[in-house]
Amino acid sequence: MNQKNIDNNESKTNSIDIQKQKNEWRKKAWTIPEIRGRKQIWYTLVKKLVELVDLGQAYDLDAVPDVQEITQSQSWRTYATFLKGVGLVRNQAGRLMLSDVGMKFLAEPTQRYLADQIHDRFRLFGEVLSILEIEPATVEETDKQLCNRYGLNWKNLSNIRRRMDWLEVLGLIQAIGNHKWKVTDAGREALKDWYLIKPEVLKLTFLESDDIEINNPPEEIAILLQHLAGKPEMHKKRCTYNIWVPSPNRIENLRIIIQNASDQIAKSDLFEFIANKFNLRLSSVESMLPFLKASGLLEEVGRNIYIATPAAKAWLETGNDLDFIRILHANMQFVGEMIKVAECDTIRNDIYARAKLYGLNAEKARWIAGFLLEAGLLEETQYLHLKATHTGMRFIVDLPLADVSREVSEQKKKSDEKEIAVSPSISKLEQVCNRLHKTAIDPGAEGKASGVAFEEAIADIFCFMGFEVRRIGGSGDTDVVVKWRNEEDKYIVAIVDAKSKTGGRVSHTDISDIALDTHKEKHNADYVVIVGPEFSDGTIRAHARKKGFSLVTEKQLTEIARASKELGLSLQEIALAFQTCNGLSQLEEIISTKKRKLDIISEVIPKFLGEQELLDGLSPRDMFLLLRDSNESPSLDELINVFEMLAREEIGILKRDDGKDSPENVRYILKGAEKAINHLRALALAIEKGIQVRS
Repeated sequence: MNQKNIDNNESKTNSIDIQKQKNEWRKKAWTIPEIRGRKQIWYTLVKKLVELVDLGQAYDLDAVPDVQEITQSQSWRTYATFLKGVGLVRNQAGRLMLSDVGMKFLAEPTQRYLADQIHDRFRLFGEVLSILEIEPATVEETDKQLCNRYGLNWKNLSNIRRRMDWLEVLGLIQAIGNHKWKVTDAGREALKDWYLIKPEVLKLTFLESDDIEINNPPEEIAILLQHLAGKPEMHKKRCTYNIWVPSPNRIENLRIIIQNASDQIAKSDLFEFIANKFNLRLSSVESMLPFLKASGLLEEVGRNIYIATPAAKAWLETGNDLDFIRILHANMQFVGEMIKVAECDTIRNDIYARAKLYGLNAEKARWIAGFLLEAGLLEETQYLHLKATHTGMRFIVDLPLADVSREVSEQKKKSDEKEIAVSPSISKLEQVCNRLHKTAIDPGAEGKASGVAFEEAIADIFCFMGFEVRRIGGSGDTDVVVKWRNEEDKYIVAIVDAKSKTGGRVSHTDISDIALDTHKEKHNADYVVIVGPEFSDGTIRAHARKKGFSLVTEKQLTEIARASKELGLSLQEIALAFQTCNGLSQLEEIISTKKRKLDIISEVIPKFLGEQELLDGLSPRDMFLLLRDSNESPSLDELINVFEMLAREEIGILKRDDGKDSPENVRYILKGAEKAINHLRALALAIEKGIQVRS
């Protein structure tokens, strides 16, 4: 074999290995779930919980397992996060069942087996161990080396501590004095077997997009894209349905499902196949059907008879993930457009904000991002950051994309119309929000000293949301101090630095680290928040993450205040916005979830009024079938939660049948809705009157 062939083979091998490492990186999660209790009992606790699940004791997630001899018990729901995260259990019909991984651990509950599962599912677990194999180090030293190698911006030591705690618990590292840790013999054996991600893989510059070859779509899929390109108005008709697919390897799982429907198949047979193949409840399979139809993969050709669409069959023939993405793009909003938005390294929150312009909430956008990551069109450059790959940028060159400027313009028009039609009952809120907006871009607003009006507006809006607020301002001190009590009734303090800018953008040069650190220490504050009209670039964001400062735009603060009024957010929920890492993202998820619940209620009530007389009451399953093609298309679990909430004594709009059926089959009757509404309204007015008197 000549040298050229040898070099080509080596290059091909390296390319395959790089792709394998990138796939390994993509499939893993960042955060190892927390398991309550002292770390010394974690391993024993996991073994005990797995034994109890095997005995069938995890049938009620709100029940408390009997592990008193080990630790003070938490609920199964609390423990489930960790047990599911490492793959030991699955949720089946509201109860925890052992997975194949869990059954193997039950049979041979070794520390090494649990370590293998954690390494297989979470990033930088074995990589931390490899650092300590080179030389013993402290937690701080290990964190610094890991961050330098992998380009991380971890603001504290919590991430490295969680990994090193588990490495210690599972016998892979041990303390040697002077706060240093070294690898044990068991740790060295693990490193021999574990597949590690090299830092270079995450930093590699891939082939330029012009050199990347992307196969043309088959004719059936090309027709869909041509139709979209020839009629731009068709972009509006792309759907925004909920997405749900068995994880992990969701694209591959979809391929398996559609393959089963390549010939005509009865719905019951298809559902039974999916349920058995992926160990799912039939109700979960039912919740998947609207997506399979809306995404252009499945079509109904007779009553309850389904078959894969021509485009889906073409995808089965090629086996190319990009053909699946093309089908998805032709039928759903913000697929190819998401790749365009992530052309540069972009934080997920910014992508989710753009998704709203297409009618998608963060959860739906997260699903689409997951598909794009699996297809190699996006990559996660660091925690909560996404960036289009060169393949992704080459892919969208031939993809008909929606006109983003037009979408933004139409969204703004809708927003303006909504603002004009705002209810008088929230005029005080609008007054506060309008003042915040005007003063954010006018430092001399209201004829006051520079920035004073903006500081007052910030104080007003936090006060409106229910915080204890004090505006200080002036030289040598913070602008606004915000206080609230947490669930343990302990005061939490945040200092707010107000940045009013005529140009509308705050840059990193407008921030003084020394001053903010001094103000934080002076007020014994837990959080530092900078509020401005907008923030200029990635430099200030990276700097804020490093220092632990939260950046909140006046628009975000306004949206939070409106959500606080409309949804009754707690102060603890609002205060998530003060957290640097992903607090705003968590708060956005809470707001989205609460809004969705209200939207579902708005669909449930009229269905009750129209159908219950004929059906003598409705169960969550009945409602699921009635609403499966509605705008919200709620899942069965969501409907069970809504029914149970509306049936609570303090609300009482629904009356529950006394039957002993499973939750999805319990029948409810809508009774005395007007009376319940009047009661809740009177109660709210009485509370509001009391607050006004106190004020």
